[in-house]
Amino acid sequence: MAACISVALTALTPAAAHAQDLVVNRNVTVREEPDRDTPVIDYAVPGDTFDVLDAGQRQNGYYHVRLPDAREGWVYQTFVRRLNPDALVAAVRPDEMVVHFIDVDQGNAALLEFPCAAVLIDLGGRGDDAAMHLLAYLRKFFERRTDLNRRFAAVYVTHTHVDHNSNLKRSIDGRYLVGSYIHNGRLNGSGRPDAVWMASYLTAQSPDIVGLAISESEVEAAGPGGLTNAAIDPVQCAGVDPQFRVLAGGRATNPGWSNDDFKNGNNHSVVIRVDFGEASFLFPGDLENAGIADLLTRYAGTGLLDVDVLEVSHHGAENGTTPALLSALSPEIAIISMGPERIQQQWTAYDYGHPRQLTVQALDQAVSGSRPRRTVRVASGQETFVDFDLDRAIYATGWDGDIVLTANRSGALSVRTTH
Repeated sequence: MAACISVALTALTPAAAHAQDLVVNRNVTVREEPDRDTPVIDYAVPGDTFDVLDAGQRQNGYYHVRLPDAREGWVYQTFVRRLNPDALVAAVRPDEMVVHFIDVDQGNAALLEFPCAAVLIDLGGRGDDAAMHLLAYLRKFFERRTDLNRRFAAVYVTHTHVDHNSNLKRSIDGRYLVGSYIHNGRLNGSGRPDAVWMASYLTAQSPDIVGLAISESEVEAAGPGGLTNAAIDPVQCAGVDPQFRVLAGGRATNPGWSNDDFKNGNNHSVVIRVDFGEASFLFPGDLENAGIADLLTRYAGTGLLDVDVLEVSHHGAENGTTPALLSALSPEIAIISMGPERIQQQWTAYDYGHPRQLTVQALDQAVSGSRPRRTVRVASGQETFVDFDLDRAIYATGWDGDIVLTANRSGALSVRTTH
């Protein structure tokens, strides 16, 4: 962590209502009054949008909304999401970058916004609700950033698992242009359908999309500064030029790990470092203990792992964060991408037990920034959660909803959230 960094951590306060700032996540009934026993006036499906009324204040858990045909009604909060383009999708200044950690339930999706470009790191998520929210978020983003011409300078997929790439086709196909596609070169894994689709999609596009499979041998050959080139780092903004470097990639041969560790796609995650002036970020995908140990060995003494903002590996699982890693990173802010405890189904944060109590405790000791004090829920095991009193700058999509982190060229950081 750079000593000159200053941090201002603020929670998002309610903003004035704006057109179409509620998006439907699940089929929902629109009622006459904020009560489930009142008459139904309409039905809405995922992707529908409403104008929210009464400055977004809720009654009995219901939002007061205006329908596209100008009728008014009430929808229950768990079936919709706030998506205020003037709040979370706010304008970026010439000396700033913004990272949007989008709430896709149990999965990862980060939108990096620069004055001259946008980059995606992972496009995962669990289920249709998360997909609809992601699509709506990206649509709102490009409605504001018309200067980017619906183009991502790069799309990174850290590894071939559904929680990191399940919305790749749905988000890109026929919607947005892509400059380069960076991945670990492994088509096997739960995310194989979207990975195979993207491999084919690359060859059919005009202008061409540059596809780059990152191998660990290439990263190793690049030396202690990490791997970079025009495809990895396609963003060149005037004033502050962001820097993208890859610190780990997919492995063709076992470096001496156990068979289980080598077969585990998480350990083949593409690890990405991003620098913007004095601010620095690390996106390690789902890297686990074996991959973490190799990462620490390779960059020992280089300072390349010393960053200000960490996206916590593997959704806060116990095997994605080690004391040695946190010592090398010394982060000011940590972001966990995971789902909420309340969804108690298979393949959820509840099912896996994310984030683990031991991981959050370790982050609590290592993270230097602070946030408004709150009590959150952490997992002591699978399907078992306990309260945790938090005042360190640890944020999680499962607790906070969409998380928007702004960094300026001097390294000052600020955070806003929807919850």
